[in-house]
Amino acid sequence: MADVMRLGFAGLGEAATLVVPEVAQLPYVELTAAADMRQAARERFAQEYEAAVFPTVEELCAYPHVDAIYIATPHELHAQHVITALEHDKHVIVEKPMALTIDDCERMNETAEKRGLKLMCGHTKSFDPPIRKMREIITSGQLGKLWMVNTWNYNDFLVRPYPDRELIVSRGVVLNQGPHQVDIIRLLGGGMVRSVRAITTNRGDPTRPEGAFGCFMEFEDGAFATLIFTGYGYFDTGELTWWLGEATYPGRNQDSRKAFNKIRGSERERILQELKNDTRYGEPGSKAYGHEGSDKLRQYGWGEHRDPSWAAGHQRFYGLTVASCEKGEMRQSQDGILIYGDGEVTEVPITDKVFGRQAEITELYEAVMHGQPMFHDGRWGEATLEVCLGMLQSSAERREIMMAHQVPVKEPSRRV
Repeated sequence: MADVMRLGFAGLGEAATLVVPEVAQLPYVELTAAADMRQAARERFAQEYEAAVFPTVEELCAYPHVDAIYIATPHELHAQHVITALEHDKHVIVEKPMALTIDDCERMNETAEKRGLKLMCGHTKSFDPPIRKMREIITSGQLGKLWMVNTWNYNDFLVRPYPDRELIVSRGVVLNQGPHQVDIIRLLGGGMVRSVRAITTNRGDPTRPEGAFGCFMEFEDGAFATLIFTGYGYFDTGELTWWLGEATYPGRNQDSRKAFNKIRGSERERILQELKNDTRYGEPGSKAYGHEGSDKLRQYGWGEHRDPSWAAGHQRFYGLTVASCEKGEMRQSQDGILIYGDGEVTEVPITDKVFGRQAEITELYEAVMHGQPMFHDGRWGEATLEVCLGMLQSSAERREIMMAHQVPVKEPSRRV
């Protein structure tokens, strides 16, 4: 089919266990190739999708039967692999964080712009229909101007089976989970962040990198926001959101903490690495932590539960987000947006069910195949990373950090 985008995957790790099946459901995308160092991953991908497979990203980039490449390699390799793909005239979508430095982002964006190619940064929660609907309500003017946003997320990220090495590279939750919250707030606020003042900390577990942050963000127009995130697995914001979220359920945080606490002493990093390896695409536990899991994961208490049945068909949450406008406030409901107006509460339903990776791949497809404007482009991804890096700098220097690479929202449009 001429109207199908041929997609290649660079890096068949844990993320691929979630991304690949979702993308395979899209009728306008064909999985034609992948690259990974592990033979088991290559063999499984080739068998499932009748696709070409390669041991290196460079070979994948040189493969002629690919229009775009999804970069899901380790964070420190994002810049190198994105630029390699662009230099082979491939459009690119790169997992968050876009890179680890602003200089790398600049090189990535300059290469894409020079060669006239699409560079997109994903995945983040600003792709999700509830967040886009809230932005639509804000821009409609029905509630007046936005003046404040507050977002909270309390989950178990720091007590999941992730090796310390991976967390050190991403500064714990700051560069790994921070882009989700920052993208939500930047979309709702229009994109142009003026400054950030933040504290990032590992006080919840000094043996691990940063597991929590608090950030005050000011926009150029005077609107402001607070972002709270903790991954230590005690309280769960699922209690506040009908237990609708990322594989959340009553007791999940407690289960994760019990499992993590079974791993002690000098062997912890080795065991965590083994458990993480077991969730990679093509391995026995590759249905991923939080779903079915492998025998090793179940031995410690991870991977024993599936998503709760009551979540089926409802929206997904990423913590709790409340937006305050001049004439009312709003937050996400199970199936729409709750608007708290002058003396009444109304609900705006949401019928769009294209979430997460499917939404981001759809946006790239529309840009590549139909010339539609792309919202989450490389400059947007760079601006989000700037805020996350600003949080780290602010915490280290105990001062407000001014932003210099922000870009306004390009209002998204989808025709699929």
